Order: sequence, then C-alpha cells, then structure tokens
Amino acid sequence: MLRQRVITAVILMAGLLAALVWLPPIGFDLLLLLVVLAGAWEWTTLAGTSLAHLRIGFQSVLLLSCGLLMQQSEHWLQGVLLAAVLWWPFALYCIMRQPRSVWLLHQPSGLLLVGWLVLVPSWLAVYWMQRLPGERLFHVLWFVALVAAADTGAYFAGKAFGRHKLAPLVSPNKTWEGFFGGMVATALVAVAGAKLGPTAALHDVNVVLVITAALLMAVYSVVGDLFESLLKRTQNLKDSGNVLPGHGGVMDRLDSITAALPLFVLLLLQVTGLSS
Repeated sequence: MLRQRVITAVILMAGLLAALVWLPPIGFDLLLLLVVLAGAWEWTTLAGTSLAHLRIGFQSVLLLSCGLLMQQSEHWLQGVLLAAVLWWPFALYCIMRQPRSVWLLHQPSGLLLVGWLVLVPSWLAVYWMQRLPGERLFHVLWFVALVAAADTGAYFAGKAFGRHKLAPLVSPNKTWEGFFGGMVATALVAVAGAKLGPTAALHDVNVVLVITAALLMAVYSVVGDLFESLLKRTQNLKDSGNVLPGHGGVMDRLDSITAALPLFVLLLLQVTGLSS
C-alpha cells in the first residue's frame, strides 16, 4: 500500500510541476477547476446524497461561483478566504464533540454549503496566489511542500513514536506524536522557504512569525483531514472515491490542502504586504 501511495504521489507531483511550468495561469486555473469539480462530485456522497441531479447542480453552483468571484475585487476575495478560515474552528468543534452527534453531520443541505466553503475558496486562493508579484511557481510549490511536510512528518513520527491517539473515534491511526512530528517538519520547511526562497519580501520576516504561521497552517491541515474522516465515518465510507490508487478519491488528497490553502494565502498577504 505504501509503495502504491508513493508512486501515485510522485505522479501527481510531476503532473503538478509540469502544469505549473508549461501552462499559463489561466490554463492552470482551468485544470484546477476540473479537480474542484471532481472533488464536488465526491463531496455530495460525503454529504449524504448521491442523486445525480444534486451532484450536477452542486458542480454547477461551484462553477458559477468561481466564475463570478474571480471577477471581483481583492476585498471580495479576502472576504471569501476569511469565511473559509473561520469555518474550520467549527469543524474542529464537530470533531471534538465525538461520539456525541452534531446536527450538521446529518444535514445534506448544510454539508453542501460546507462543501462550497471548502472548495470554492481553495480554488480562489490558487487563482489569487498565481497573480501575486514574485515567483508564481515558488508560492504554489512552497504551499504544497508545507502541506506535504505536515503529512509526511506526521506519518513517520507516528510510525516511529506513536503511542497516544489523537482522535481515536474519528481517525484511529493518528497520534499526538505524529501530530507534533508534522508540526516540526512544517516549521522547518516554512523557515527554509521564507529565508532561502526567491520572494524578497519574506527574507526579513521574523522567524518566530514564520514558524507561528506554519504551525497554524499545520493545525488547519490536520483539522481538514480529520473532518473528512468524520464525514466518511458518518456515511460508512472507507474513501471518498477510488480514482487515485493507494489514496482513494480526490477529496482524500484535497482534505488537508483545502483547509490550509485559504489561510496560507491570507497569511502570505499579511506577512509580505504583497498584492495583485
């Protein structure tokens, strides 16, 4: 299973890098929009409905939303990203309530709204990030490296030292030791990117601020992972889909990314003062 996961991850990373290098920003936007639509299809199952007309309707709403919001001002974009950032503390509340039920988890219409908050702001974050001054390739890959560090650090630290369960009723394999291992790995990647990367506005940012921002991002990525696990457990699903060998579905790869991405872009804007 690990070998299959690694092979799939390498292929996905190679595809991402090729798309970033060879596609113009609008081409990359459209490619990611297809990924978001695939994630939206799976999200309807996580929300407790598999009716074809609801799936297509949900995809249509997301497509229309992205098209409309990309034409709005930075003020609008920041508002949408902030709304997504503010959602995740409530997701953490849902996780911490287990095994006590939370009404939202059994409301398909409410979960579809959550799906909008998860997917649309994430796409807008990449859309905006590509248009910031500086290195477009670096910003995207630095974010991917941060999330990958959180995931990989947690996996290996959990394997080596894991003893205490993080959220046994939601994701039994996750441990506190893995969580802290992911935090350390994320902090290291954050400092390396800020100090050695090509974005000059980051070079003089206080290292404590960089680490604090990275740790907050790592927490968000874990919450995103756990919340999707909670939805799968609620719907008695092993994976959100089966299109990615060794990983499951699209949302199984996007869960931590969609949670951390809006926060990353907002922090990048605040810390560097960059603007499109």
